[in-house]
Order: sequence, then structure tokens, then C-alpha cells
Amino acid sequence: MNGTALGGQDPVTAWVEYTSPDGRAYFYNRDTKVTTWEKPDELKTQQERDSVWKEYAKDGRPYWYNTQTKQSTWTRPDVPNQPIKPLEAPGSRMDLDRVPSRQPSMQRREPSRSRRSASRGPRSRPPVPATTLDSRSRHEYKTIEEAEHAFTSMLKRHNVRGDWSWEKMLRAVVNDPDYRALKTLPERKNAFQRYITAVRETELEQHREEQRKQRTEFFALLDTLPISEYTRFPKVKHLAHEHKAFCAIPSNKERVELFDAYVDELLEKLGGERRRVRAQCVRDATEYLGALSISAKWTDVRDKLLEKFGDQMMPILHLNPEKRMPMDILYFGVRDKVAVDPESGLSMLDLLDIYEHAITDAERLESDRRKHEKDKVYRQQRQARDAFRQLLNEHVKEFTPSTTWSEFYPQIKHHTAYTEMLGQSGSTPQEMFWDAIEELSDEMYNERKQLESAMRSHNFHMHVDTAFDKVCEFAQSHCKIDAKHMDYIYEQLVIKCKRREEEDDERKQRHKRRLLDTFKYALYDLCPELTPDSKWDTECARISRMAEYKALDENACREVFDQVIERTKERAERKRRDSGSKRERSPDAGAADKRSKHGVDKCEDRGSSDLEEGEMVG
Repeated sequence: MNGTALGGQDPVTAWVEYTSPDGRAYFYNRDTKVTTWEKPDELKTQQERDSVWKEYAKDGRPYWYNTQTKQSTWTRPDVPNQPIKPLEAPGSRMDLDRVPSRQPSMQRREPSRSRRSASRGPRSRPPVPATTLDSRSRHEYKTIEEAEHAFTSMLKRHNVRGDWSWEKMLRAVVNDPDYRALKTLPERKNAFQRYITAVRETELEQHREEQRKQRTEFFALLDTLPISEYTRFPKVKHLAHEHKAFCAIPSNKERVELFDAYVDELLEKLGGERRRVRAQCVRDATEYLGALSISAKWTDVRDKLLEKFGDQMMPILHLNPEKRMPMDILYFGVRDKVAVDPESGLSMLDLLDIYEHAITDAERLESDRRKHEKDKVYRQQRQARDAFRQLLNEHVKEFTPSTTWSEFYPQIKHHTAYTEMLGQSGSTPQEMFWDAIEELSDEMYNERKQLESAMRSHNFHMHVDTAFDKVCEFAQSHCKIDAKHMDYIYEQLVIKCKRREEEDDERKQRHKRRLLDTFKYALYDLCPELTPDSKWDTECARISRMAEYKALDENACREVFDQVIERTKERAERKRRDSGSKRERSPDAGAADKRSKHGVDKCEDRGSSDLEEGEMVG
């Protein structure tokens, strides 16, 4: 650990001495936030600084290490007549107990000058090295399971509860020998966490069991009270505030929650009974209506249902005046057998719902009937389309991909298969004709691709002037193509050859234009540059040495040269006009123009070259 103070401050006042729970002193640097068991050099006397012995600790026992002889001893070196025991050197396993960790609520002890420095203001407690006890008071265990069992038993002896934190537990059990049953701090923390988890689960299960018991007793109390589905909690509180089961609930909020749960269960049972009675009434009314006509009106059906099921309506809706009861005198008690349930029976909305379901069933039956008729018409139309498709198959041998409807229509306009197709929905005869032509075109396209593939495999080169007989002979020997399709396929192959030749010519022209553009740009980059007075005869010698020139013929190169010279003359004339207009301006502006003249000329030359980039020759 680094025990020095920050530069620019008093090194003594930066260190503060504290005392751990086992009485050992450790030191904390306020500036560097470093904690160490070893006394820093700034607090040592001259004699201590000159000593070659360093003090360390293992399991709470101090020992001393000689930095020169590399020996360790349990006894203080300045005490005479004590045997020296060789121990592990610093940095070995015994140094693991010297790793700092935070420990609150420690007794504080500072040197006099540090105490005066600390009085300037409050400071938080620094991190404390791990506290240890004398290893001679600690039991040794053979296995980690036995050690963890001893550590857990120690926590139970100290009555550690599930809501305790690690720091609170540490203050209570740190002096217990079994606290060192587990050797490392991570093992202790893991065992403590497992113990706390088990304790919390046990406490939670006990709390749940207690809650279940209180709930059962509270519900039993509510069963004895005269309450209904409309009763509210204040009335229950007034009736049972002195009852033991009511007072056993710790808070009023929990009582309200339990009461709401009780009412929910009550409503669920009552609602189930009401739904059962209502469902039976609805089934009876639905069977009574039977097959309702689609033209039946609600008013007629309502009167019919009220006449039949008037006694099964809600009490307020009874048609019999003797059984009809006003709403203000209706009361329903949960355990009152003579009470009347105001919501028991059918309502007008139930009758309306019954009517809607009956009319919906009638509409569904009508829809099914119409669908059956529609399917019948569809089958007839499909049969007519199949007959017309058969007619097309009989004439397909006469078709070519270029055949039109106007050519085929006169042959079938009086045929029965055609006349039965007229006026029906779906595909028309003309659309079916074009579908047949498209299928024929796809078939001939595949045959042409097959023939082209065979030509490439056997190095047969097709040209515009290749004879038809020669192509037919090759197709018969290498492909399976219908002889009736050869005329159209040959025509397509000739058209494709013509198109390919046109594309080749266009490609050559584009390549030539690119070469001419490249040659033109090379002329602009000649050094020395071409001037308006340059002549082809004079410049021909050095131009002919250019690589761009060798790829072109002389006439084309001369045309490009003439264009470049013409462009150069226009540029020179534009510069001359611009320089004349600049001389007519003020002296200050003229000076500024002179300063930027060179840059403007360069920009103008560059812009001229950019303008010429898209020009085409020939």
C-alpha cells in the first residue's frame, strides 16, 4: 500500500490512526484514500525508519519480517532471548488477511497533530482492514460443510433475523470464535446470505400461515353477520369492532381487503346461481320461438314472449300486479330464505337478446340457402368455361404467338360453347383466348431456348442470312421441337441476330467515342500546351507518340485536334475581353484583380476543361 501524503500538504496531517474492533491500530490517508495496517513512514520515529524489521499480521497475530535476511518471527526482534521462527515471506497467503474492507462504528484514535487537523470539520469513516482474532481461540474443522454448519449455528445463537444486514450481524458476532470457522470473507458472506435467505423464507411462510388463519376466522365472523351484496365495510366495522377475529387483523387496510375478498366470493356464488336460472329461462324461450321468420318484427315477438314467460321475469317487470314489486321495497339477504332477489329472472334486454339470436339464426339459414344457389350457378358457369377451353384446344394448332382475337372470332361466333359463355361472370371468352396465346408463347420460348443451348453446345453460329432449311435440319437432329413451330422460332432467331448486330455496332461506337474523349483530354494536358496558332502539321510529330493517338485513325485524331484548337482560340479571346474590362475599373479594384489574376486564370482553365468533358466527336 502507498502510505505517502499528497504533495503540497503537511505529510503528517494527511494520515489518521484508527482502532479496529480487535484493538489493532490501522492508518488512513485522507488525501489518497489508502488504508494500511503498516505504520506510514511519516508517522514513524527516526529509529523506526532505520529498522530493517516490518510488522505484519496473520489471523490476528502480529509477526515481524526482516527485509535483509528474508526471515520472519512471531516475537518482536528488539526483545532479547526469544527464539526466531521462520515464517512465510510477505506477499504469500498470510497477506490475504491484510486486504482492507469497510467496517463501520470503530473506535477512533489519532496522534495529537492529526487530531488537531481532524477538528477542522467532520469526515466520513475510512475503510477498515478486516478484523481478526487470535487463531488459538478458533476451532479447526475438517470440511467446509462442518465449518459452514458451525458458522450458521453461531448466527442462530445470536438470534440473527432475516432483516439483518451484514454490518449489523458483524457487530453482534465478530468476537465469537465460530465467526472464524470459515477462513475467507467471501465464504462467510456467502454462508450469511444463504442463512438470511432460509430465515426469510421461514419467516415468510409463518407470516402466510398466520394470514391464512386470520382470513379463515374473519370469514367465519362475516358468515354470522346480517350482510348482503350491498353491505359496505363501515357497517361491518360497527357490528364486529369488538369481536376477537376482527381485532386480530393488525390494520384497517387489511380488514377492508379481506372484506372485499369475502364480498367477491359472495358475488361469485350469487352470480353463478343467477346465471344458471337465467340460462334455463333463455333456453326455454329460445325453444319456444323455434324457427323464426326472417321478416318477424321485435314488437310482435316481444308480446309473444311476455305472454308466455311473464312469471319468469324480474320482480319489477311481472305482468301480474300481485307479483310485481316496486324497486324501493325489494331487499335481498344472503341468508334470508323469504327475501326476493331483485335481479333474479329475465329482463327486457334478455328478451331482446333472445330475439336477436333467433333472427340471426333465421338470417344464417337464408344465407346458406342463397349460398347453395350461388354455388349451383358457379358450377354451371365453370362447366361453360371448360367447354370453351376445349374449343380453344381444338384450334390451338392453328395459333401462333402473333394470332389476334379478331382473326379467331369469326370462326367461333356461332359456336354453342361461345354463346353459352356470354353474359356470365368470371373470365370472358376473349380473356381465355389470350391465356391460350400466352401459354403457346411460353411453350415456343422454351423451345427456342432449348435450340439456342444446343447451338452453343455444338458451335452452330446463327446469322441473319443463315438458311431456314439449315436451322430446321440442325433442330431435328439435336432437339425435340414441333415442326409447326419452326417458322416462328426461326423468325425470332433472325430478329435476335439483327438486334445483336445493332448492339455490337452501338458498343463499338461508344468505345470509339470514349477513345476520342480520352485523346481530347490528353491534348489539353500536353506540355508545352497547345496554342491558338498550333497547326496539325507542326504538332503531328509529338502527338503521334501519344498512346491515345495510336488507338485511333489519323482522320478522327485530326478532327479532335481541330476542335481543341478552336476551343483554345475561344478561351484566349475570352481572356482578352476580361483583361480589357479589368483595366477600365478603379485602381484599387485593379490591384485586387492583379493579386487574384493567377488564381482566376487557373479556375477558368479548369472550368473550360470541365465544360468540354461531355462533348462528343463524330
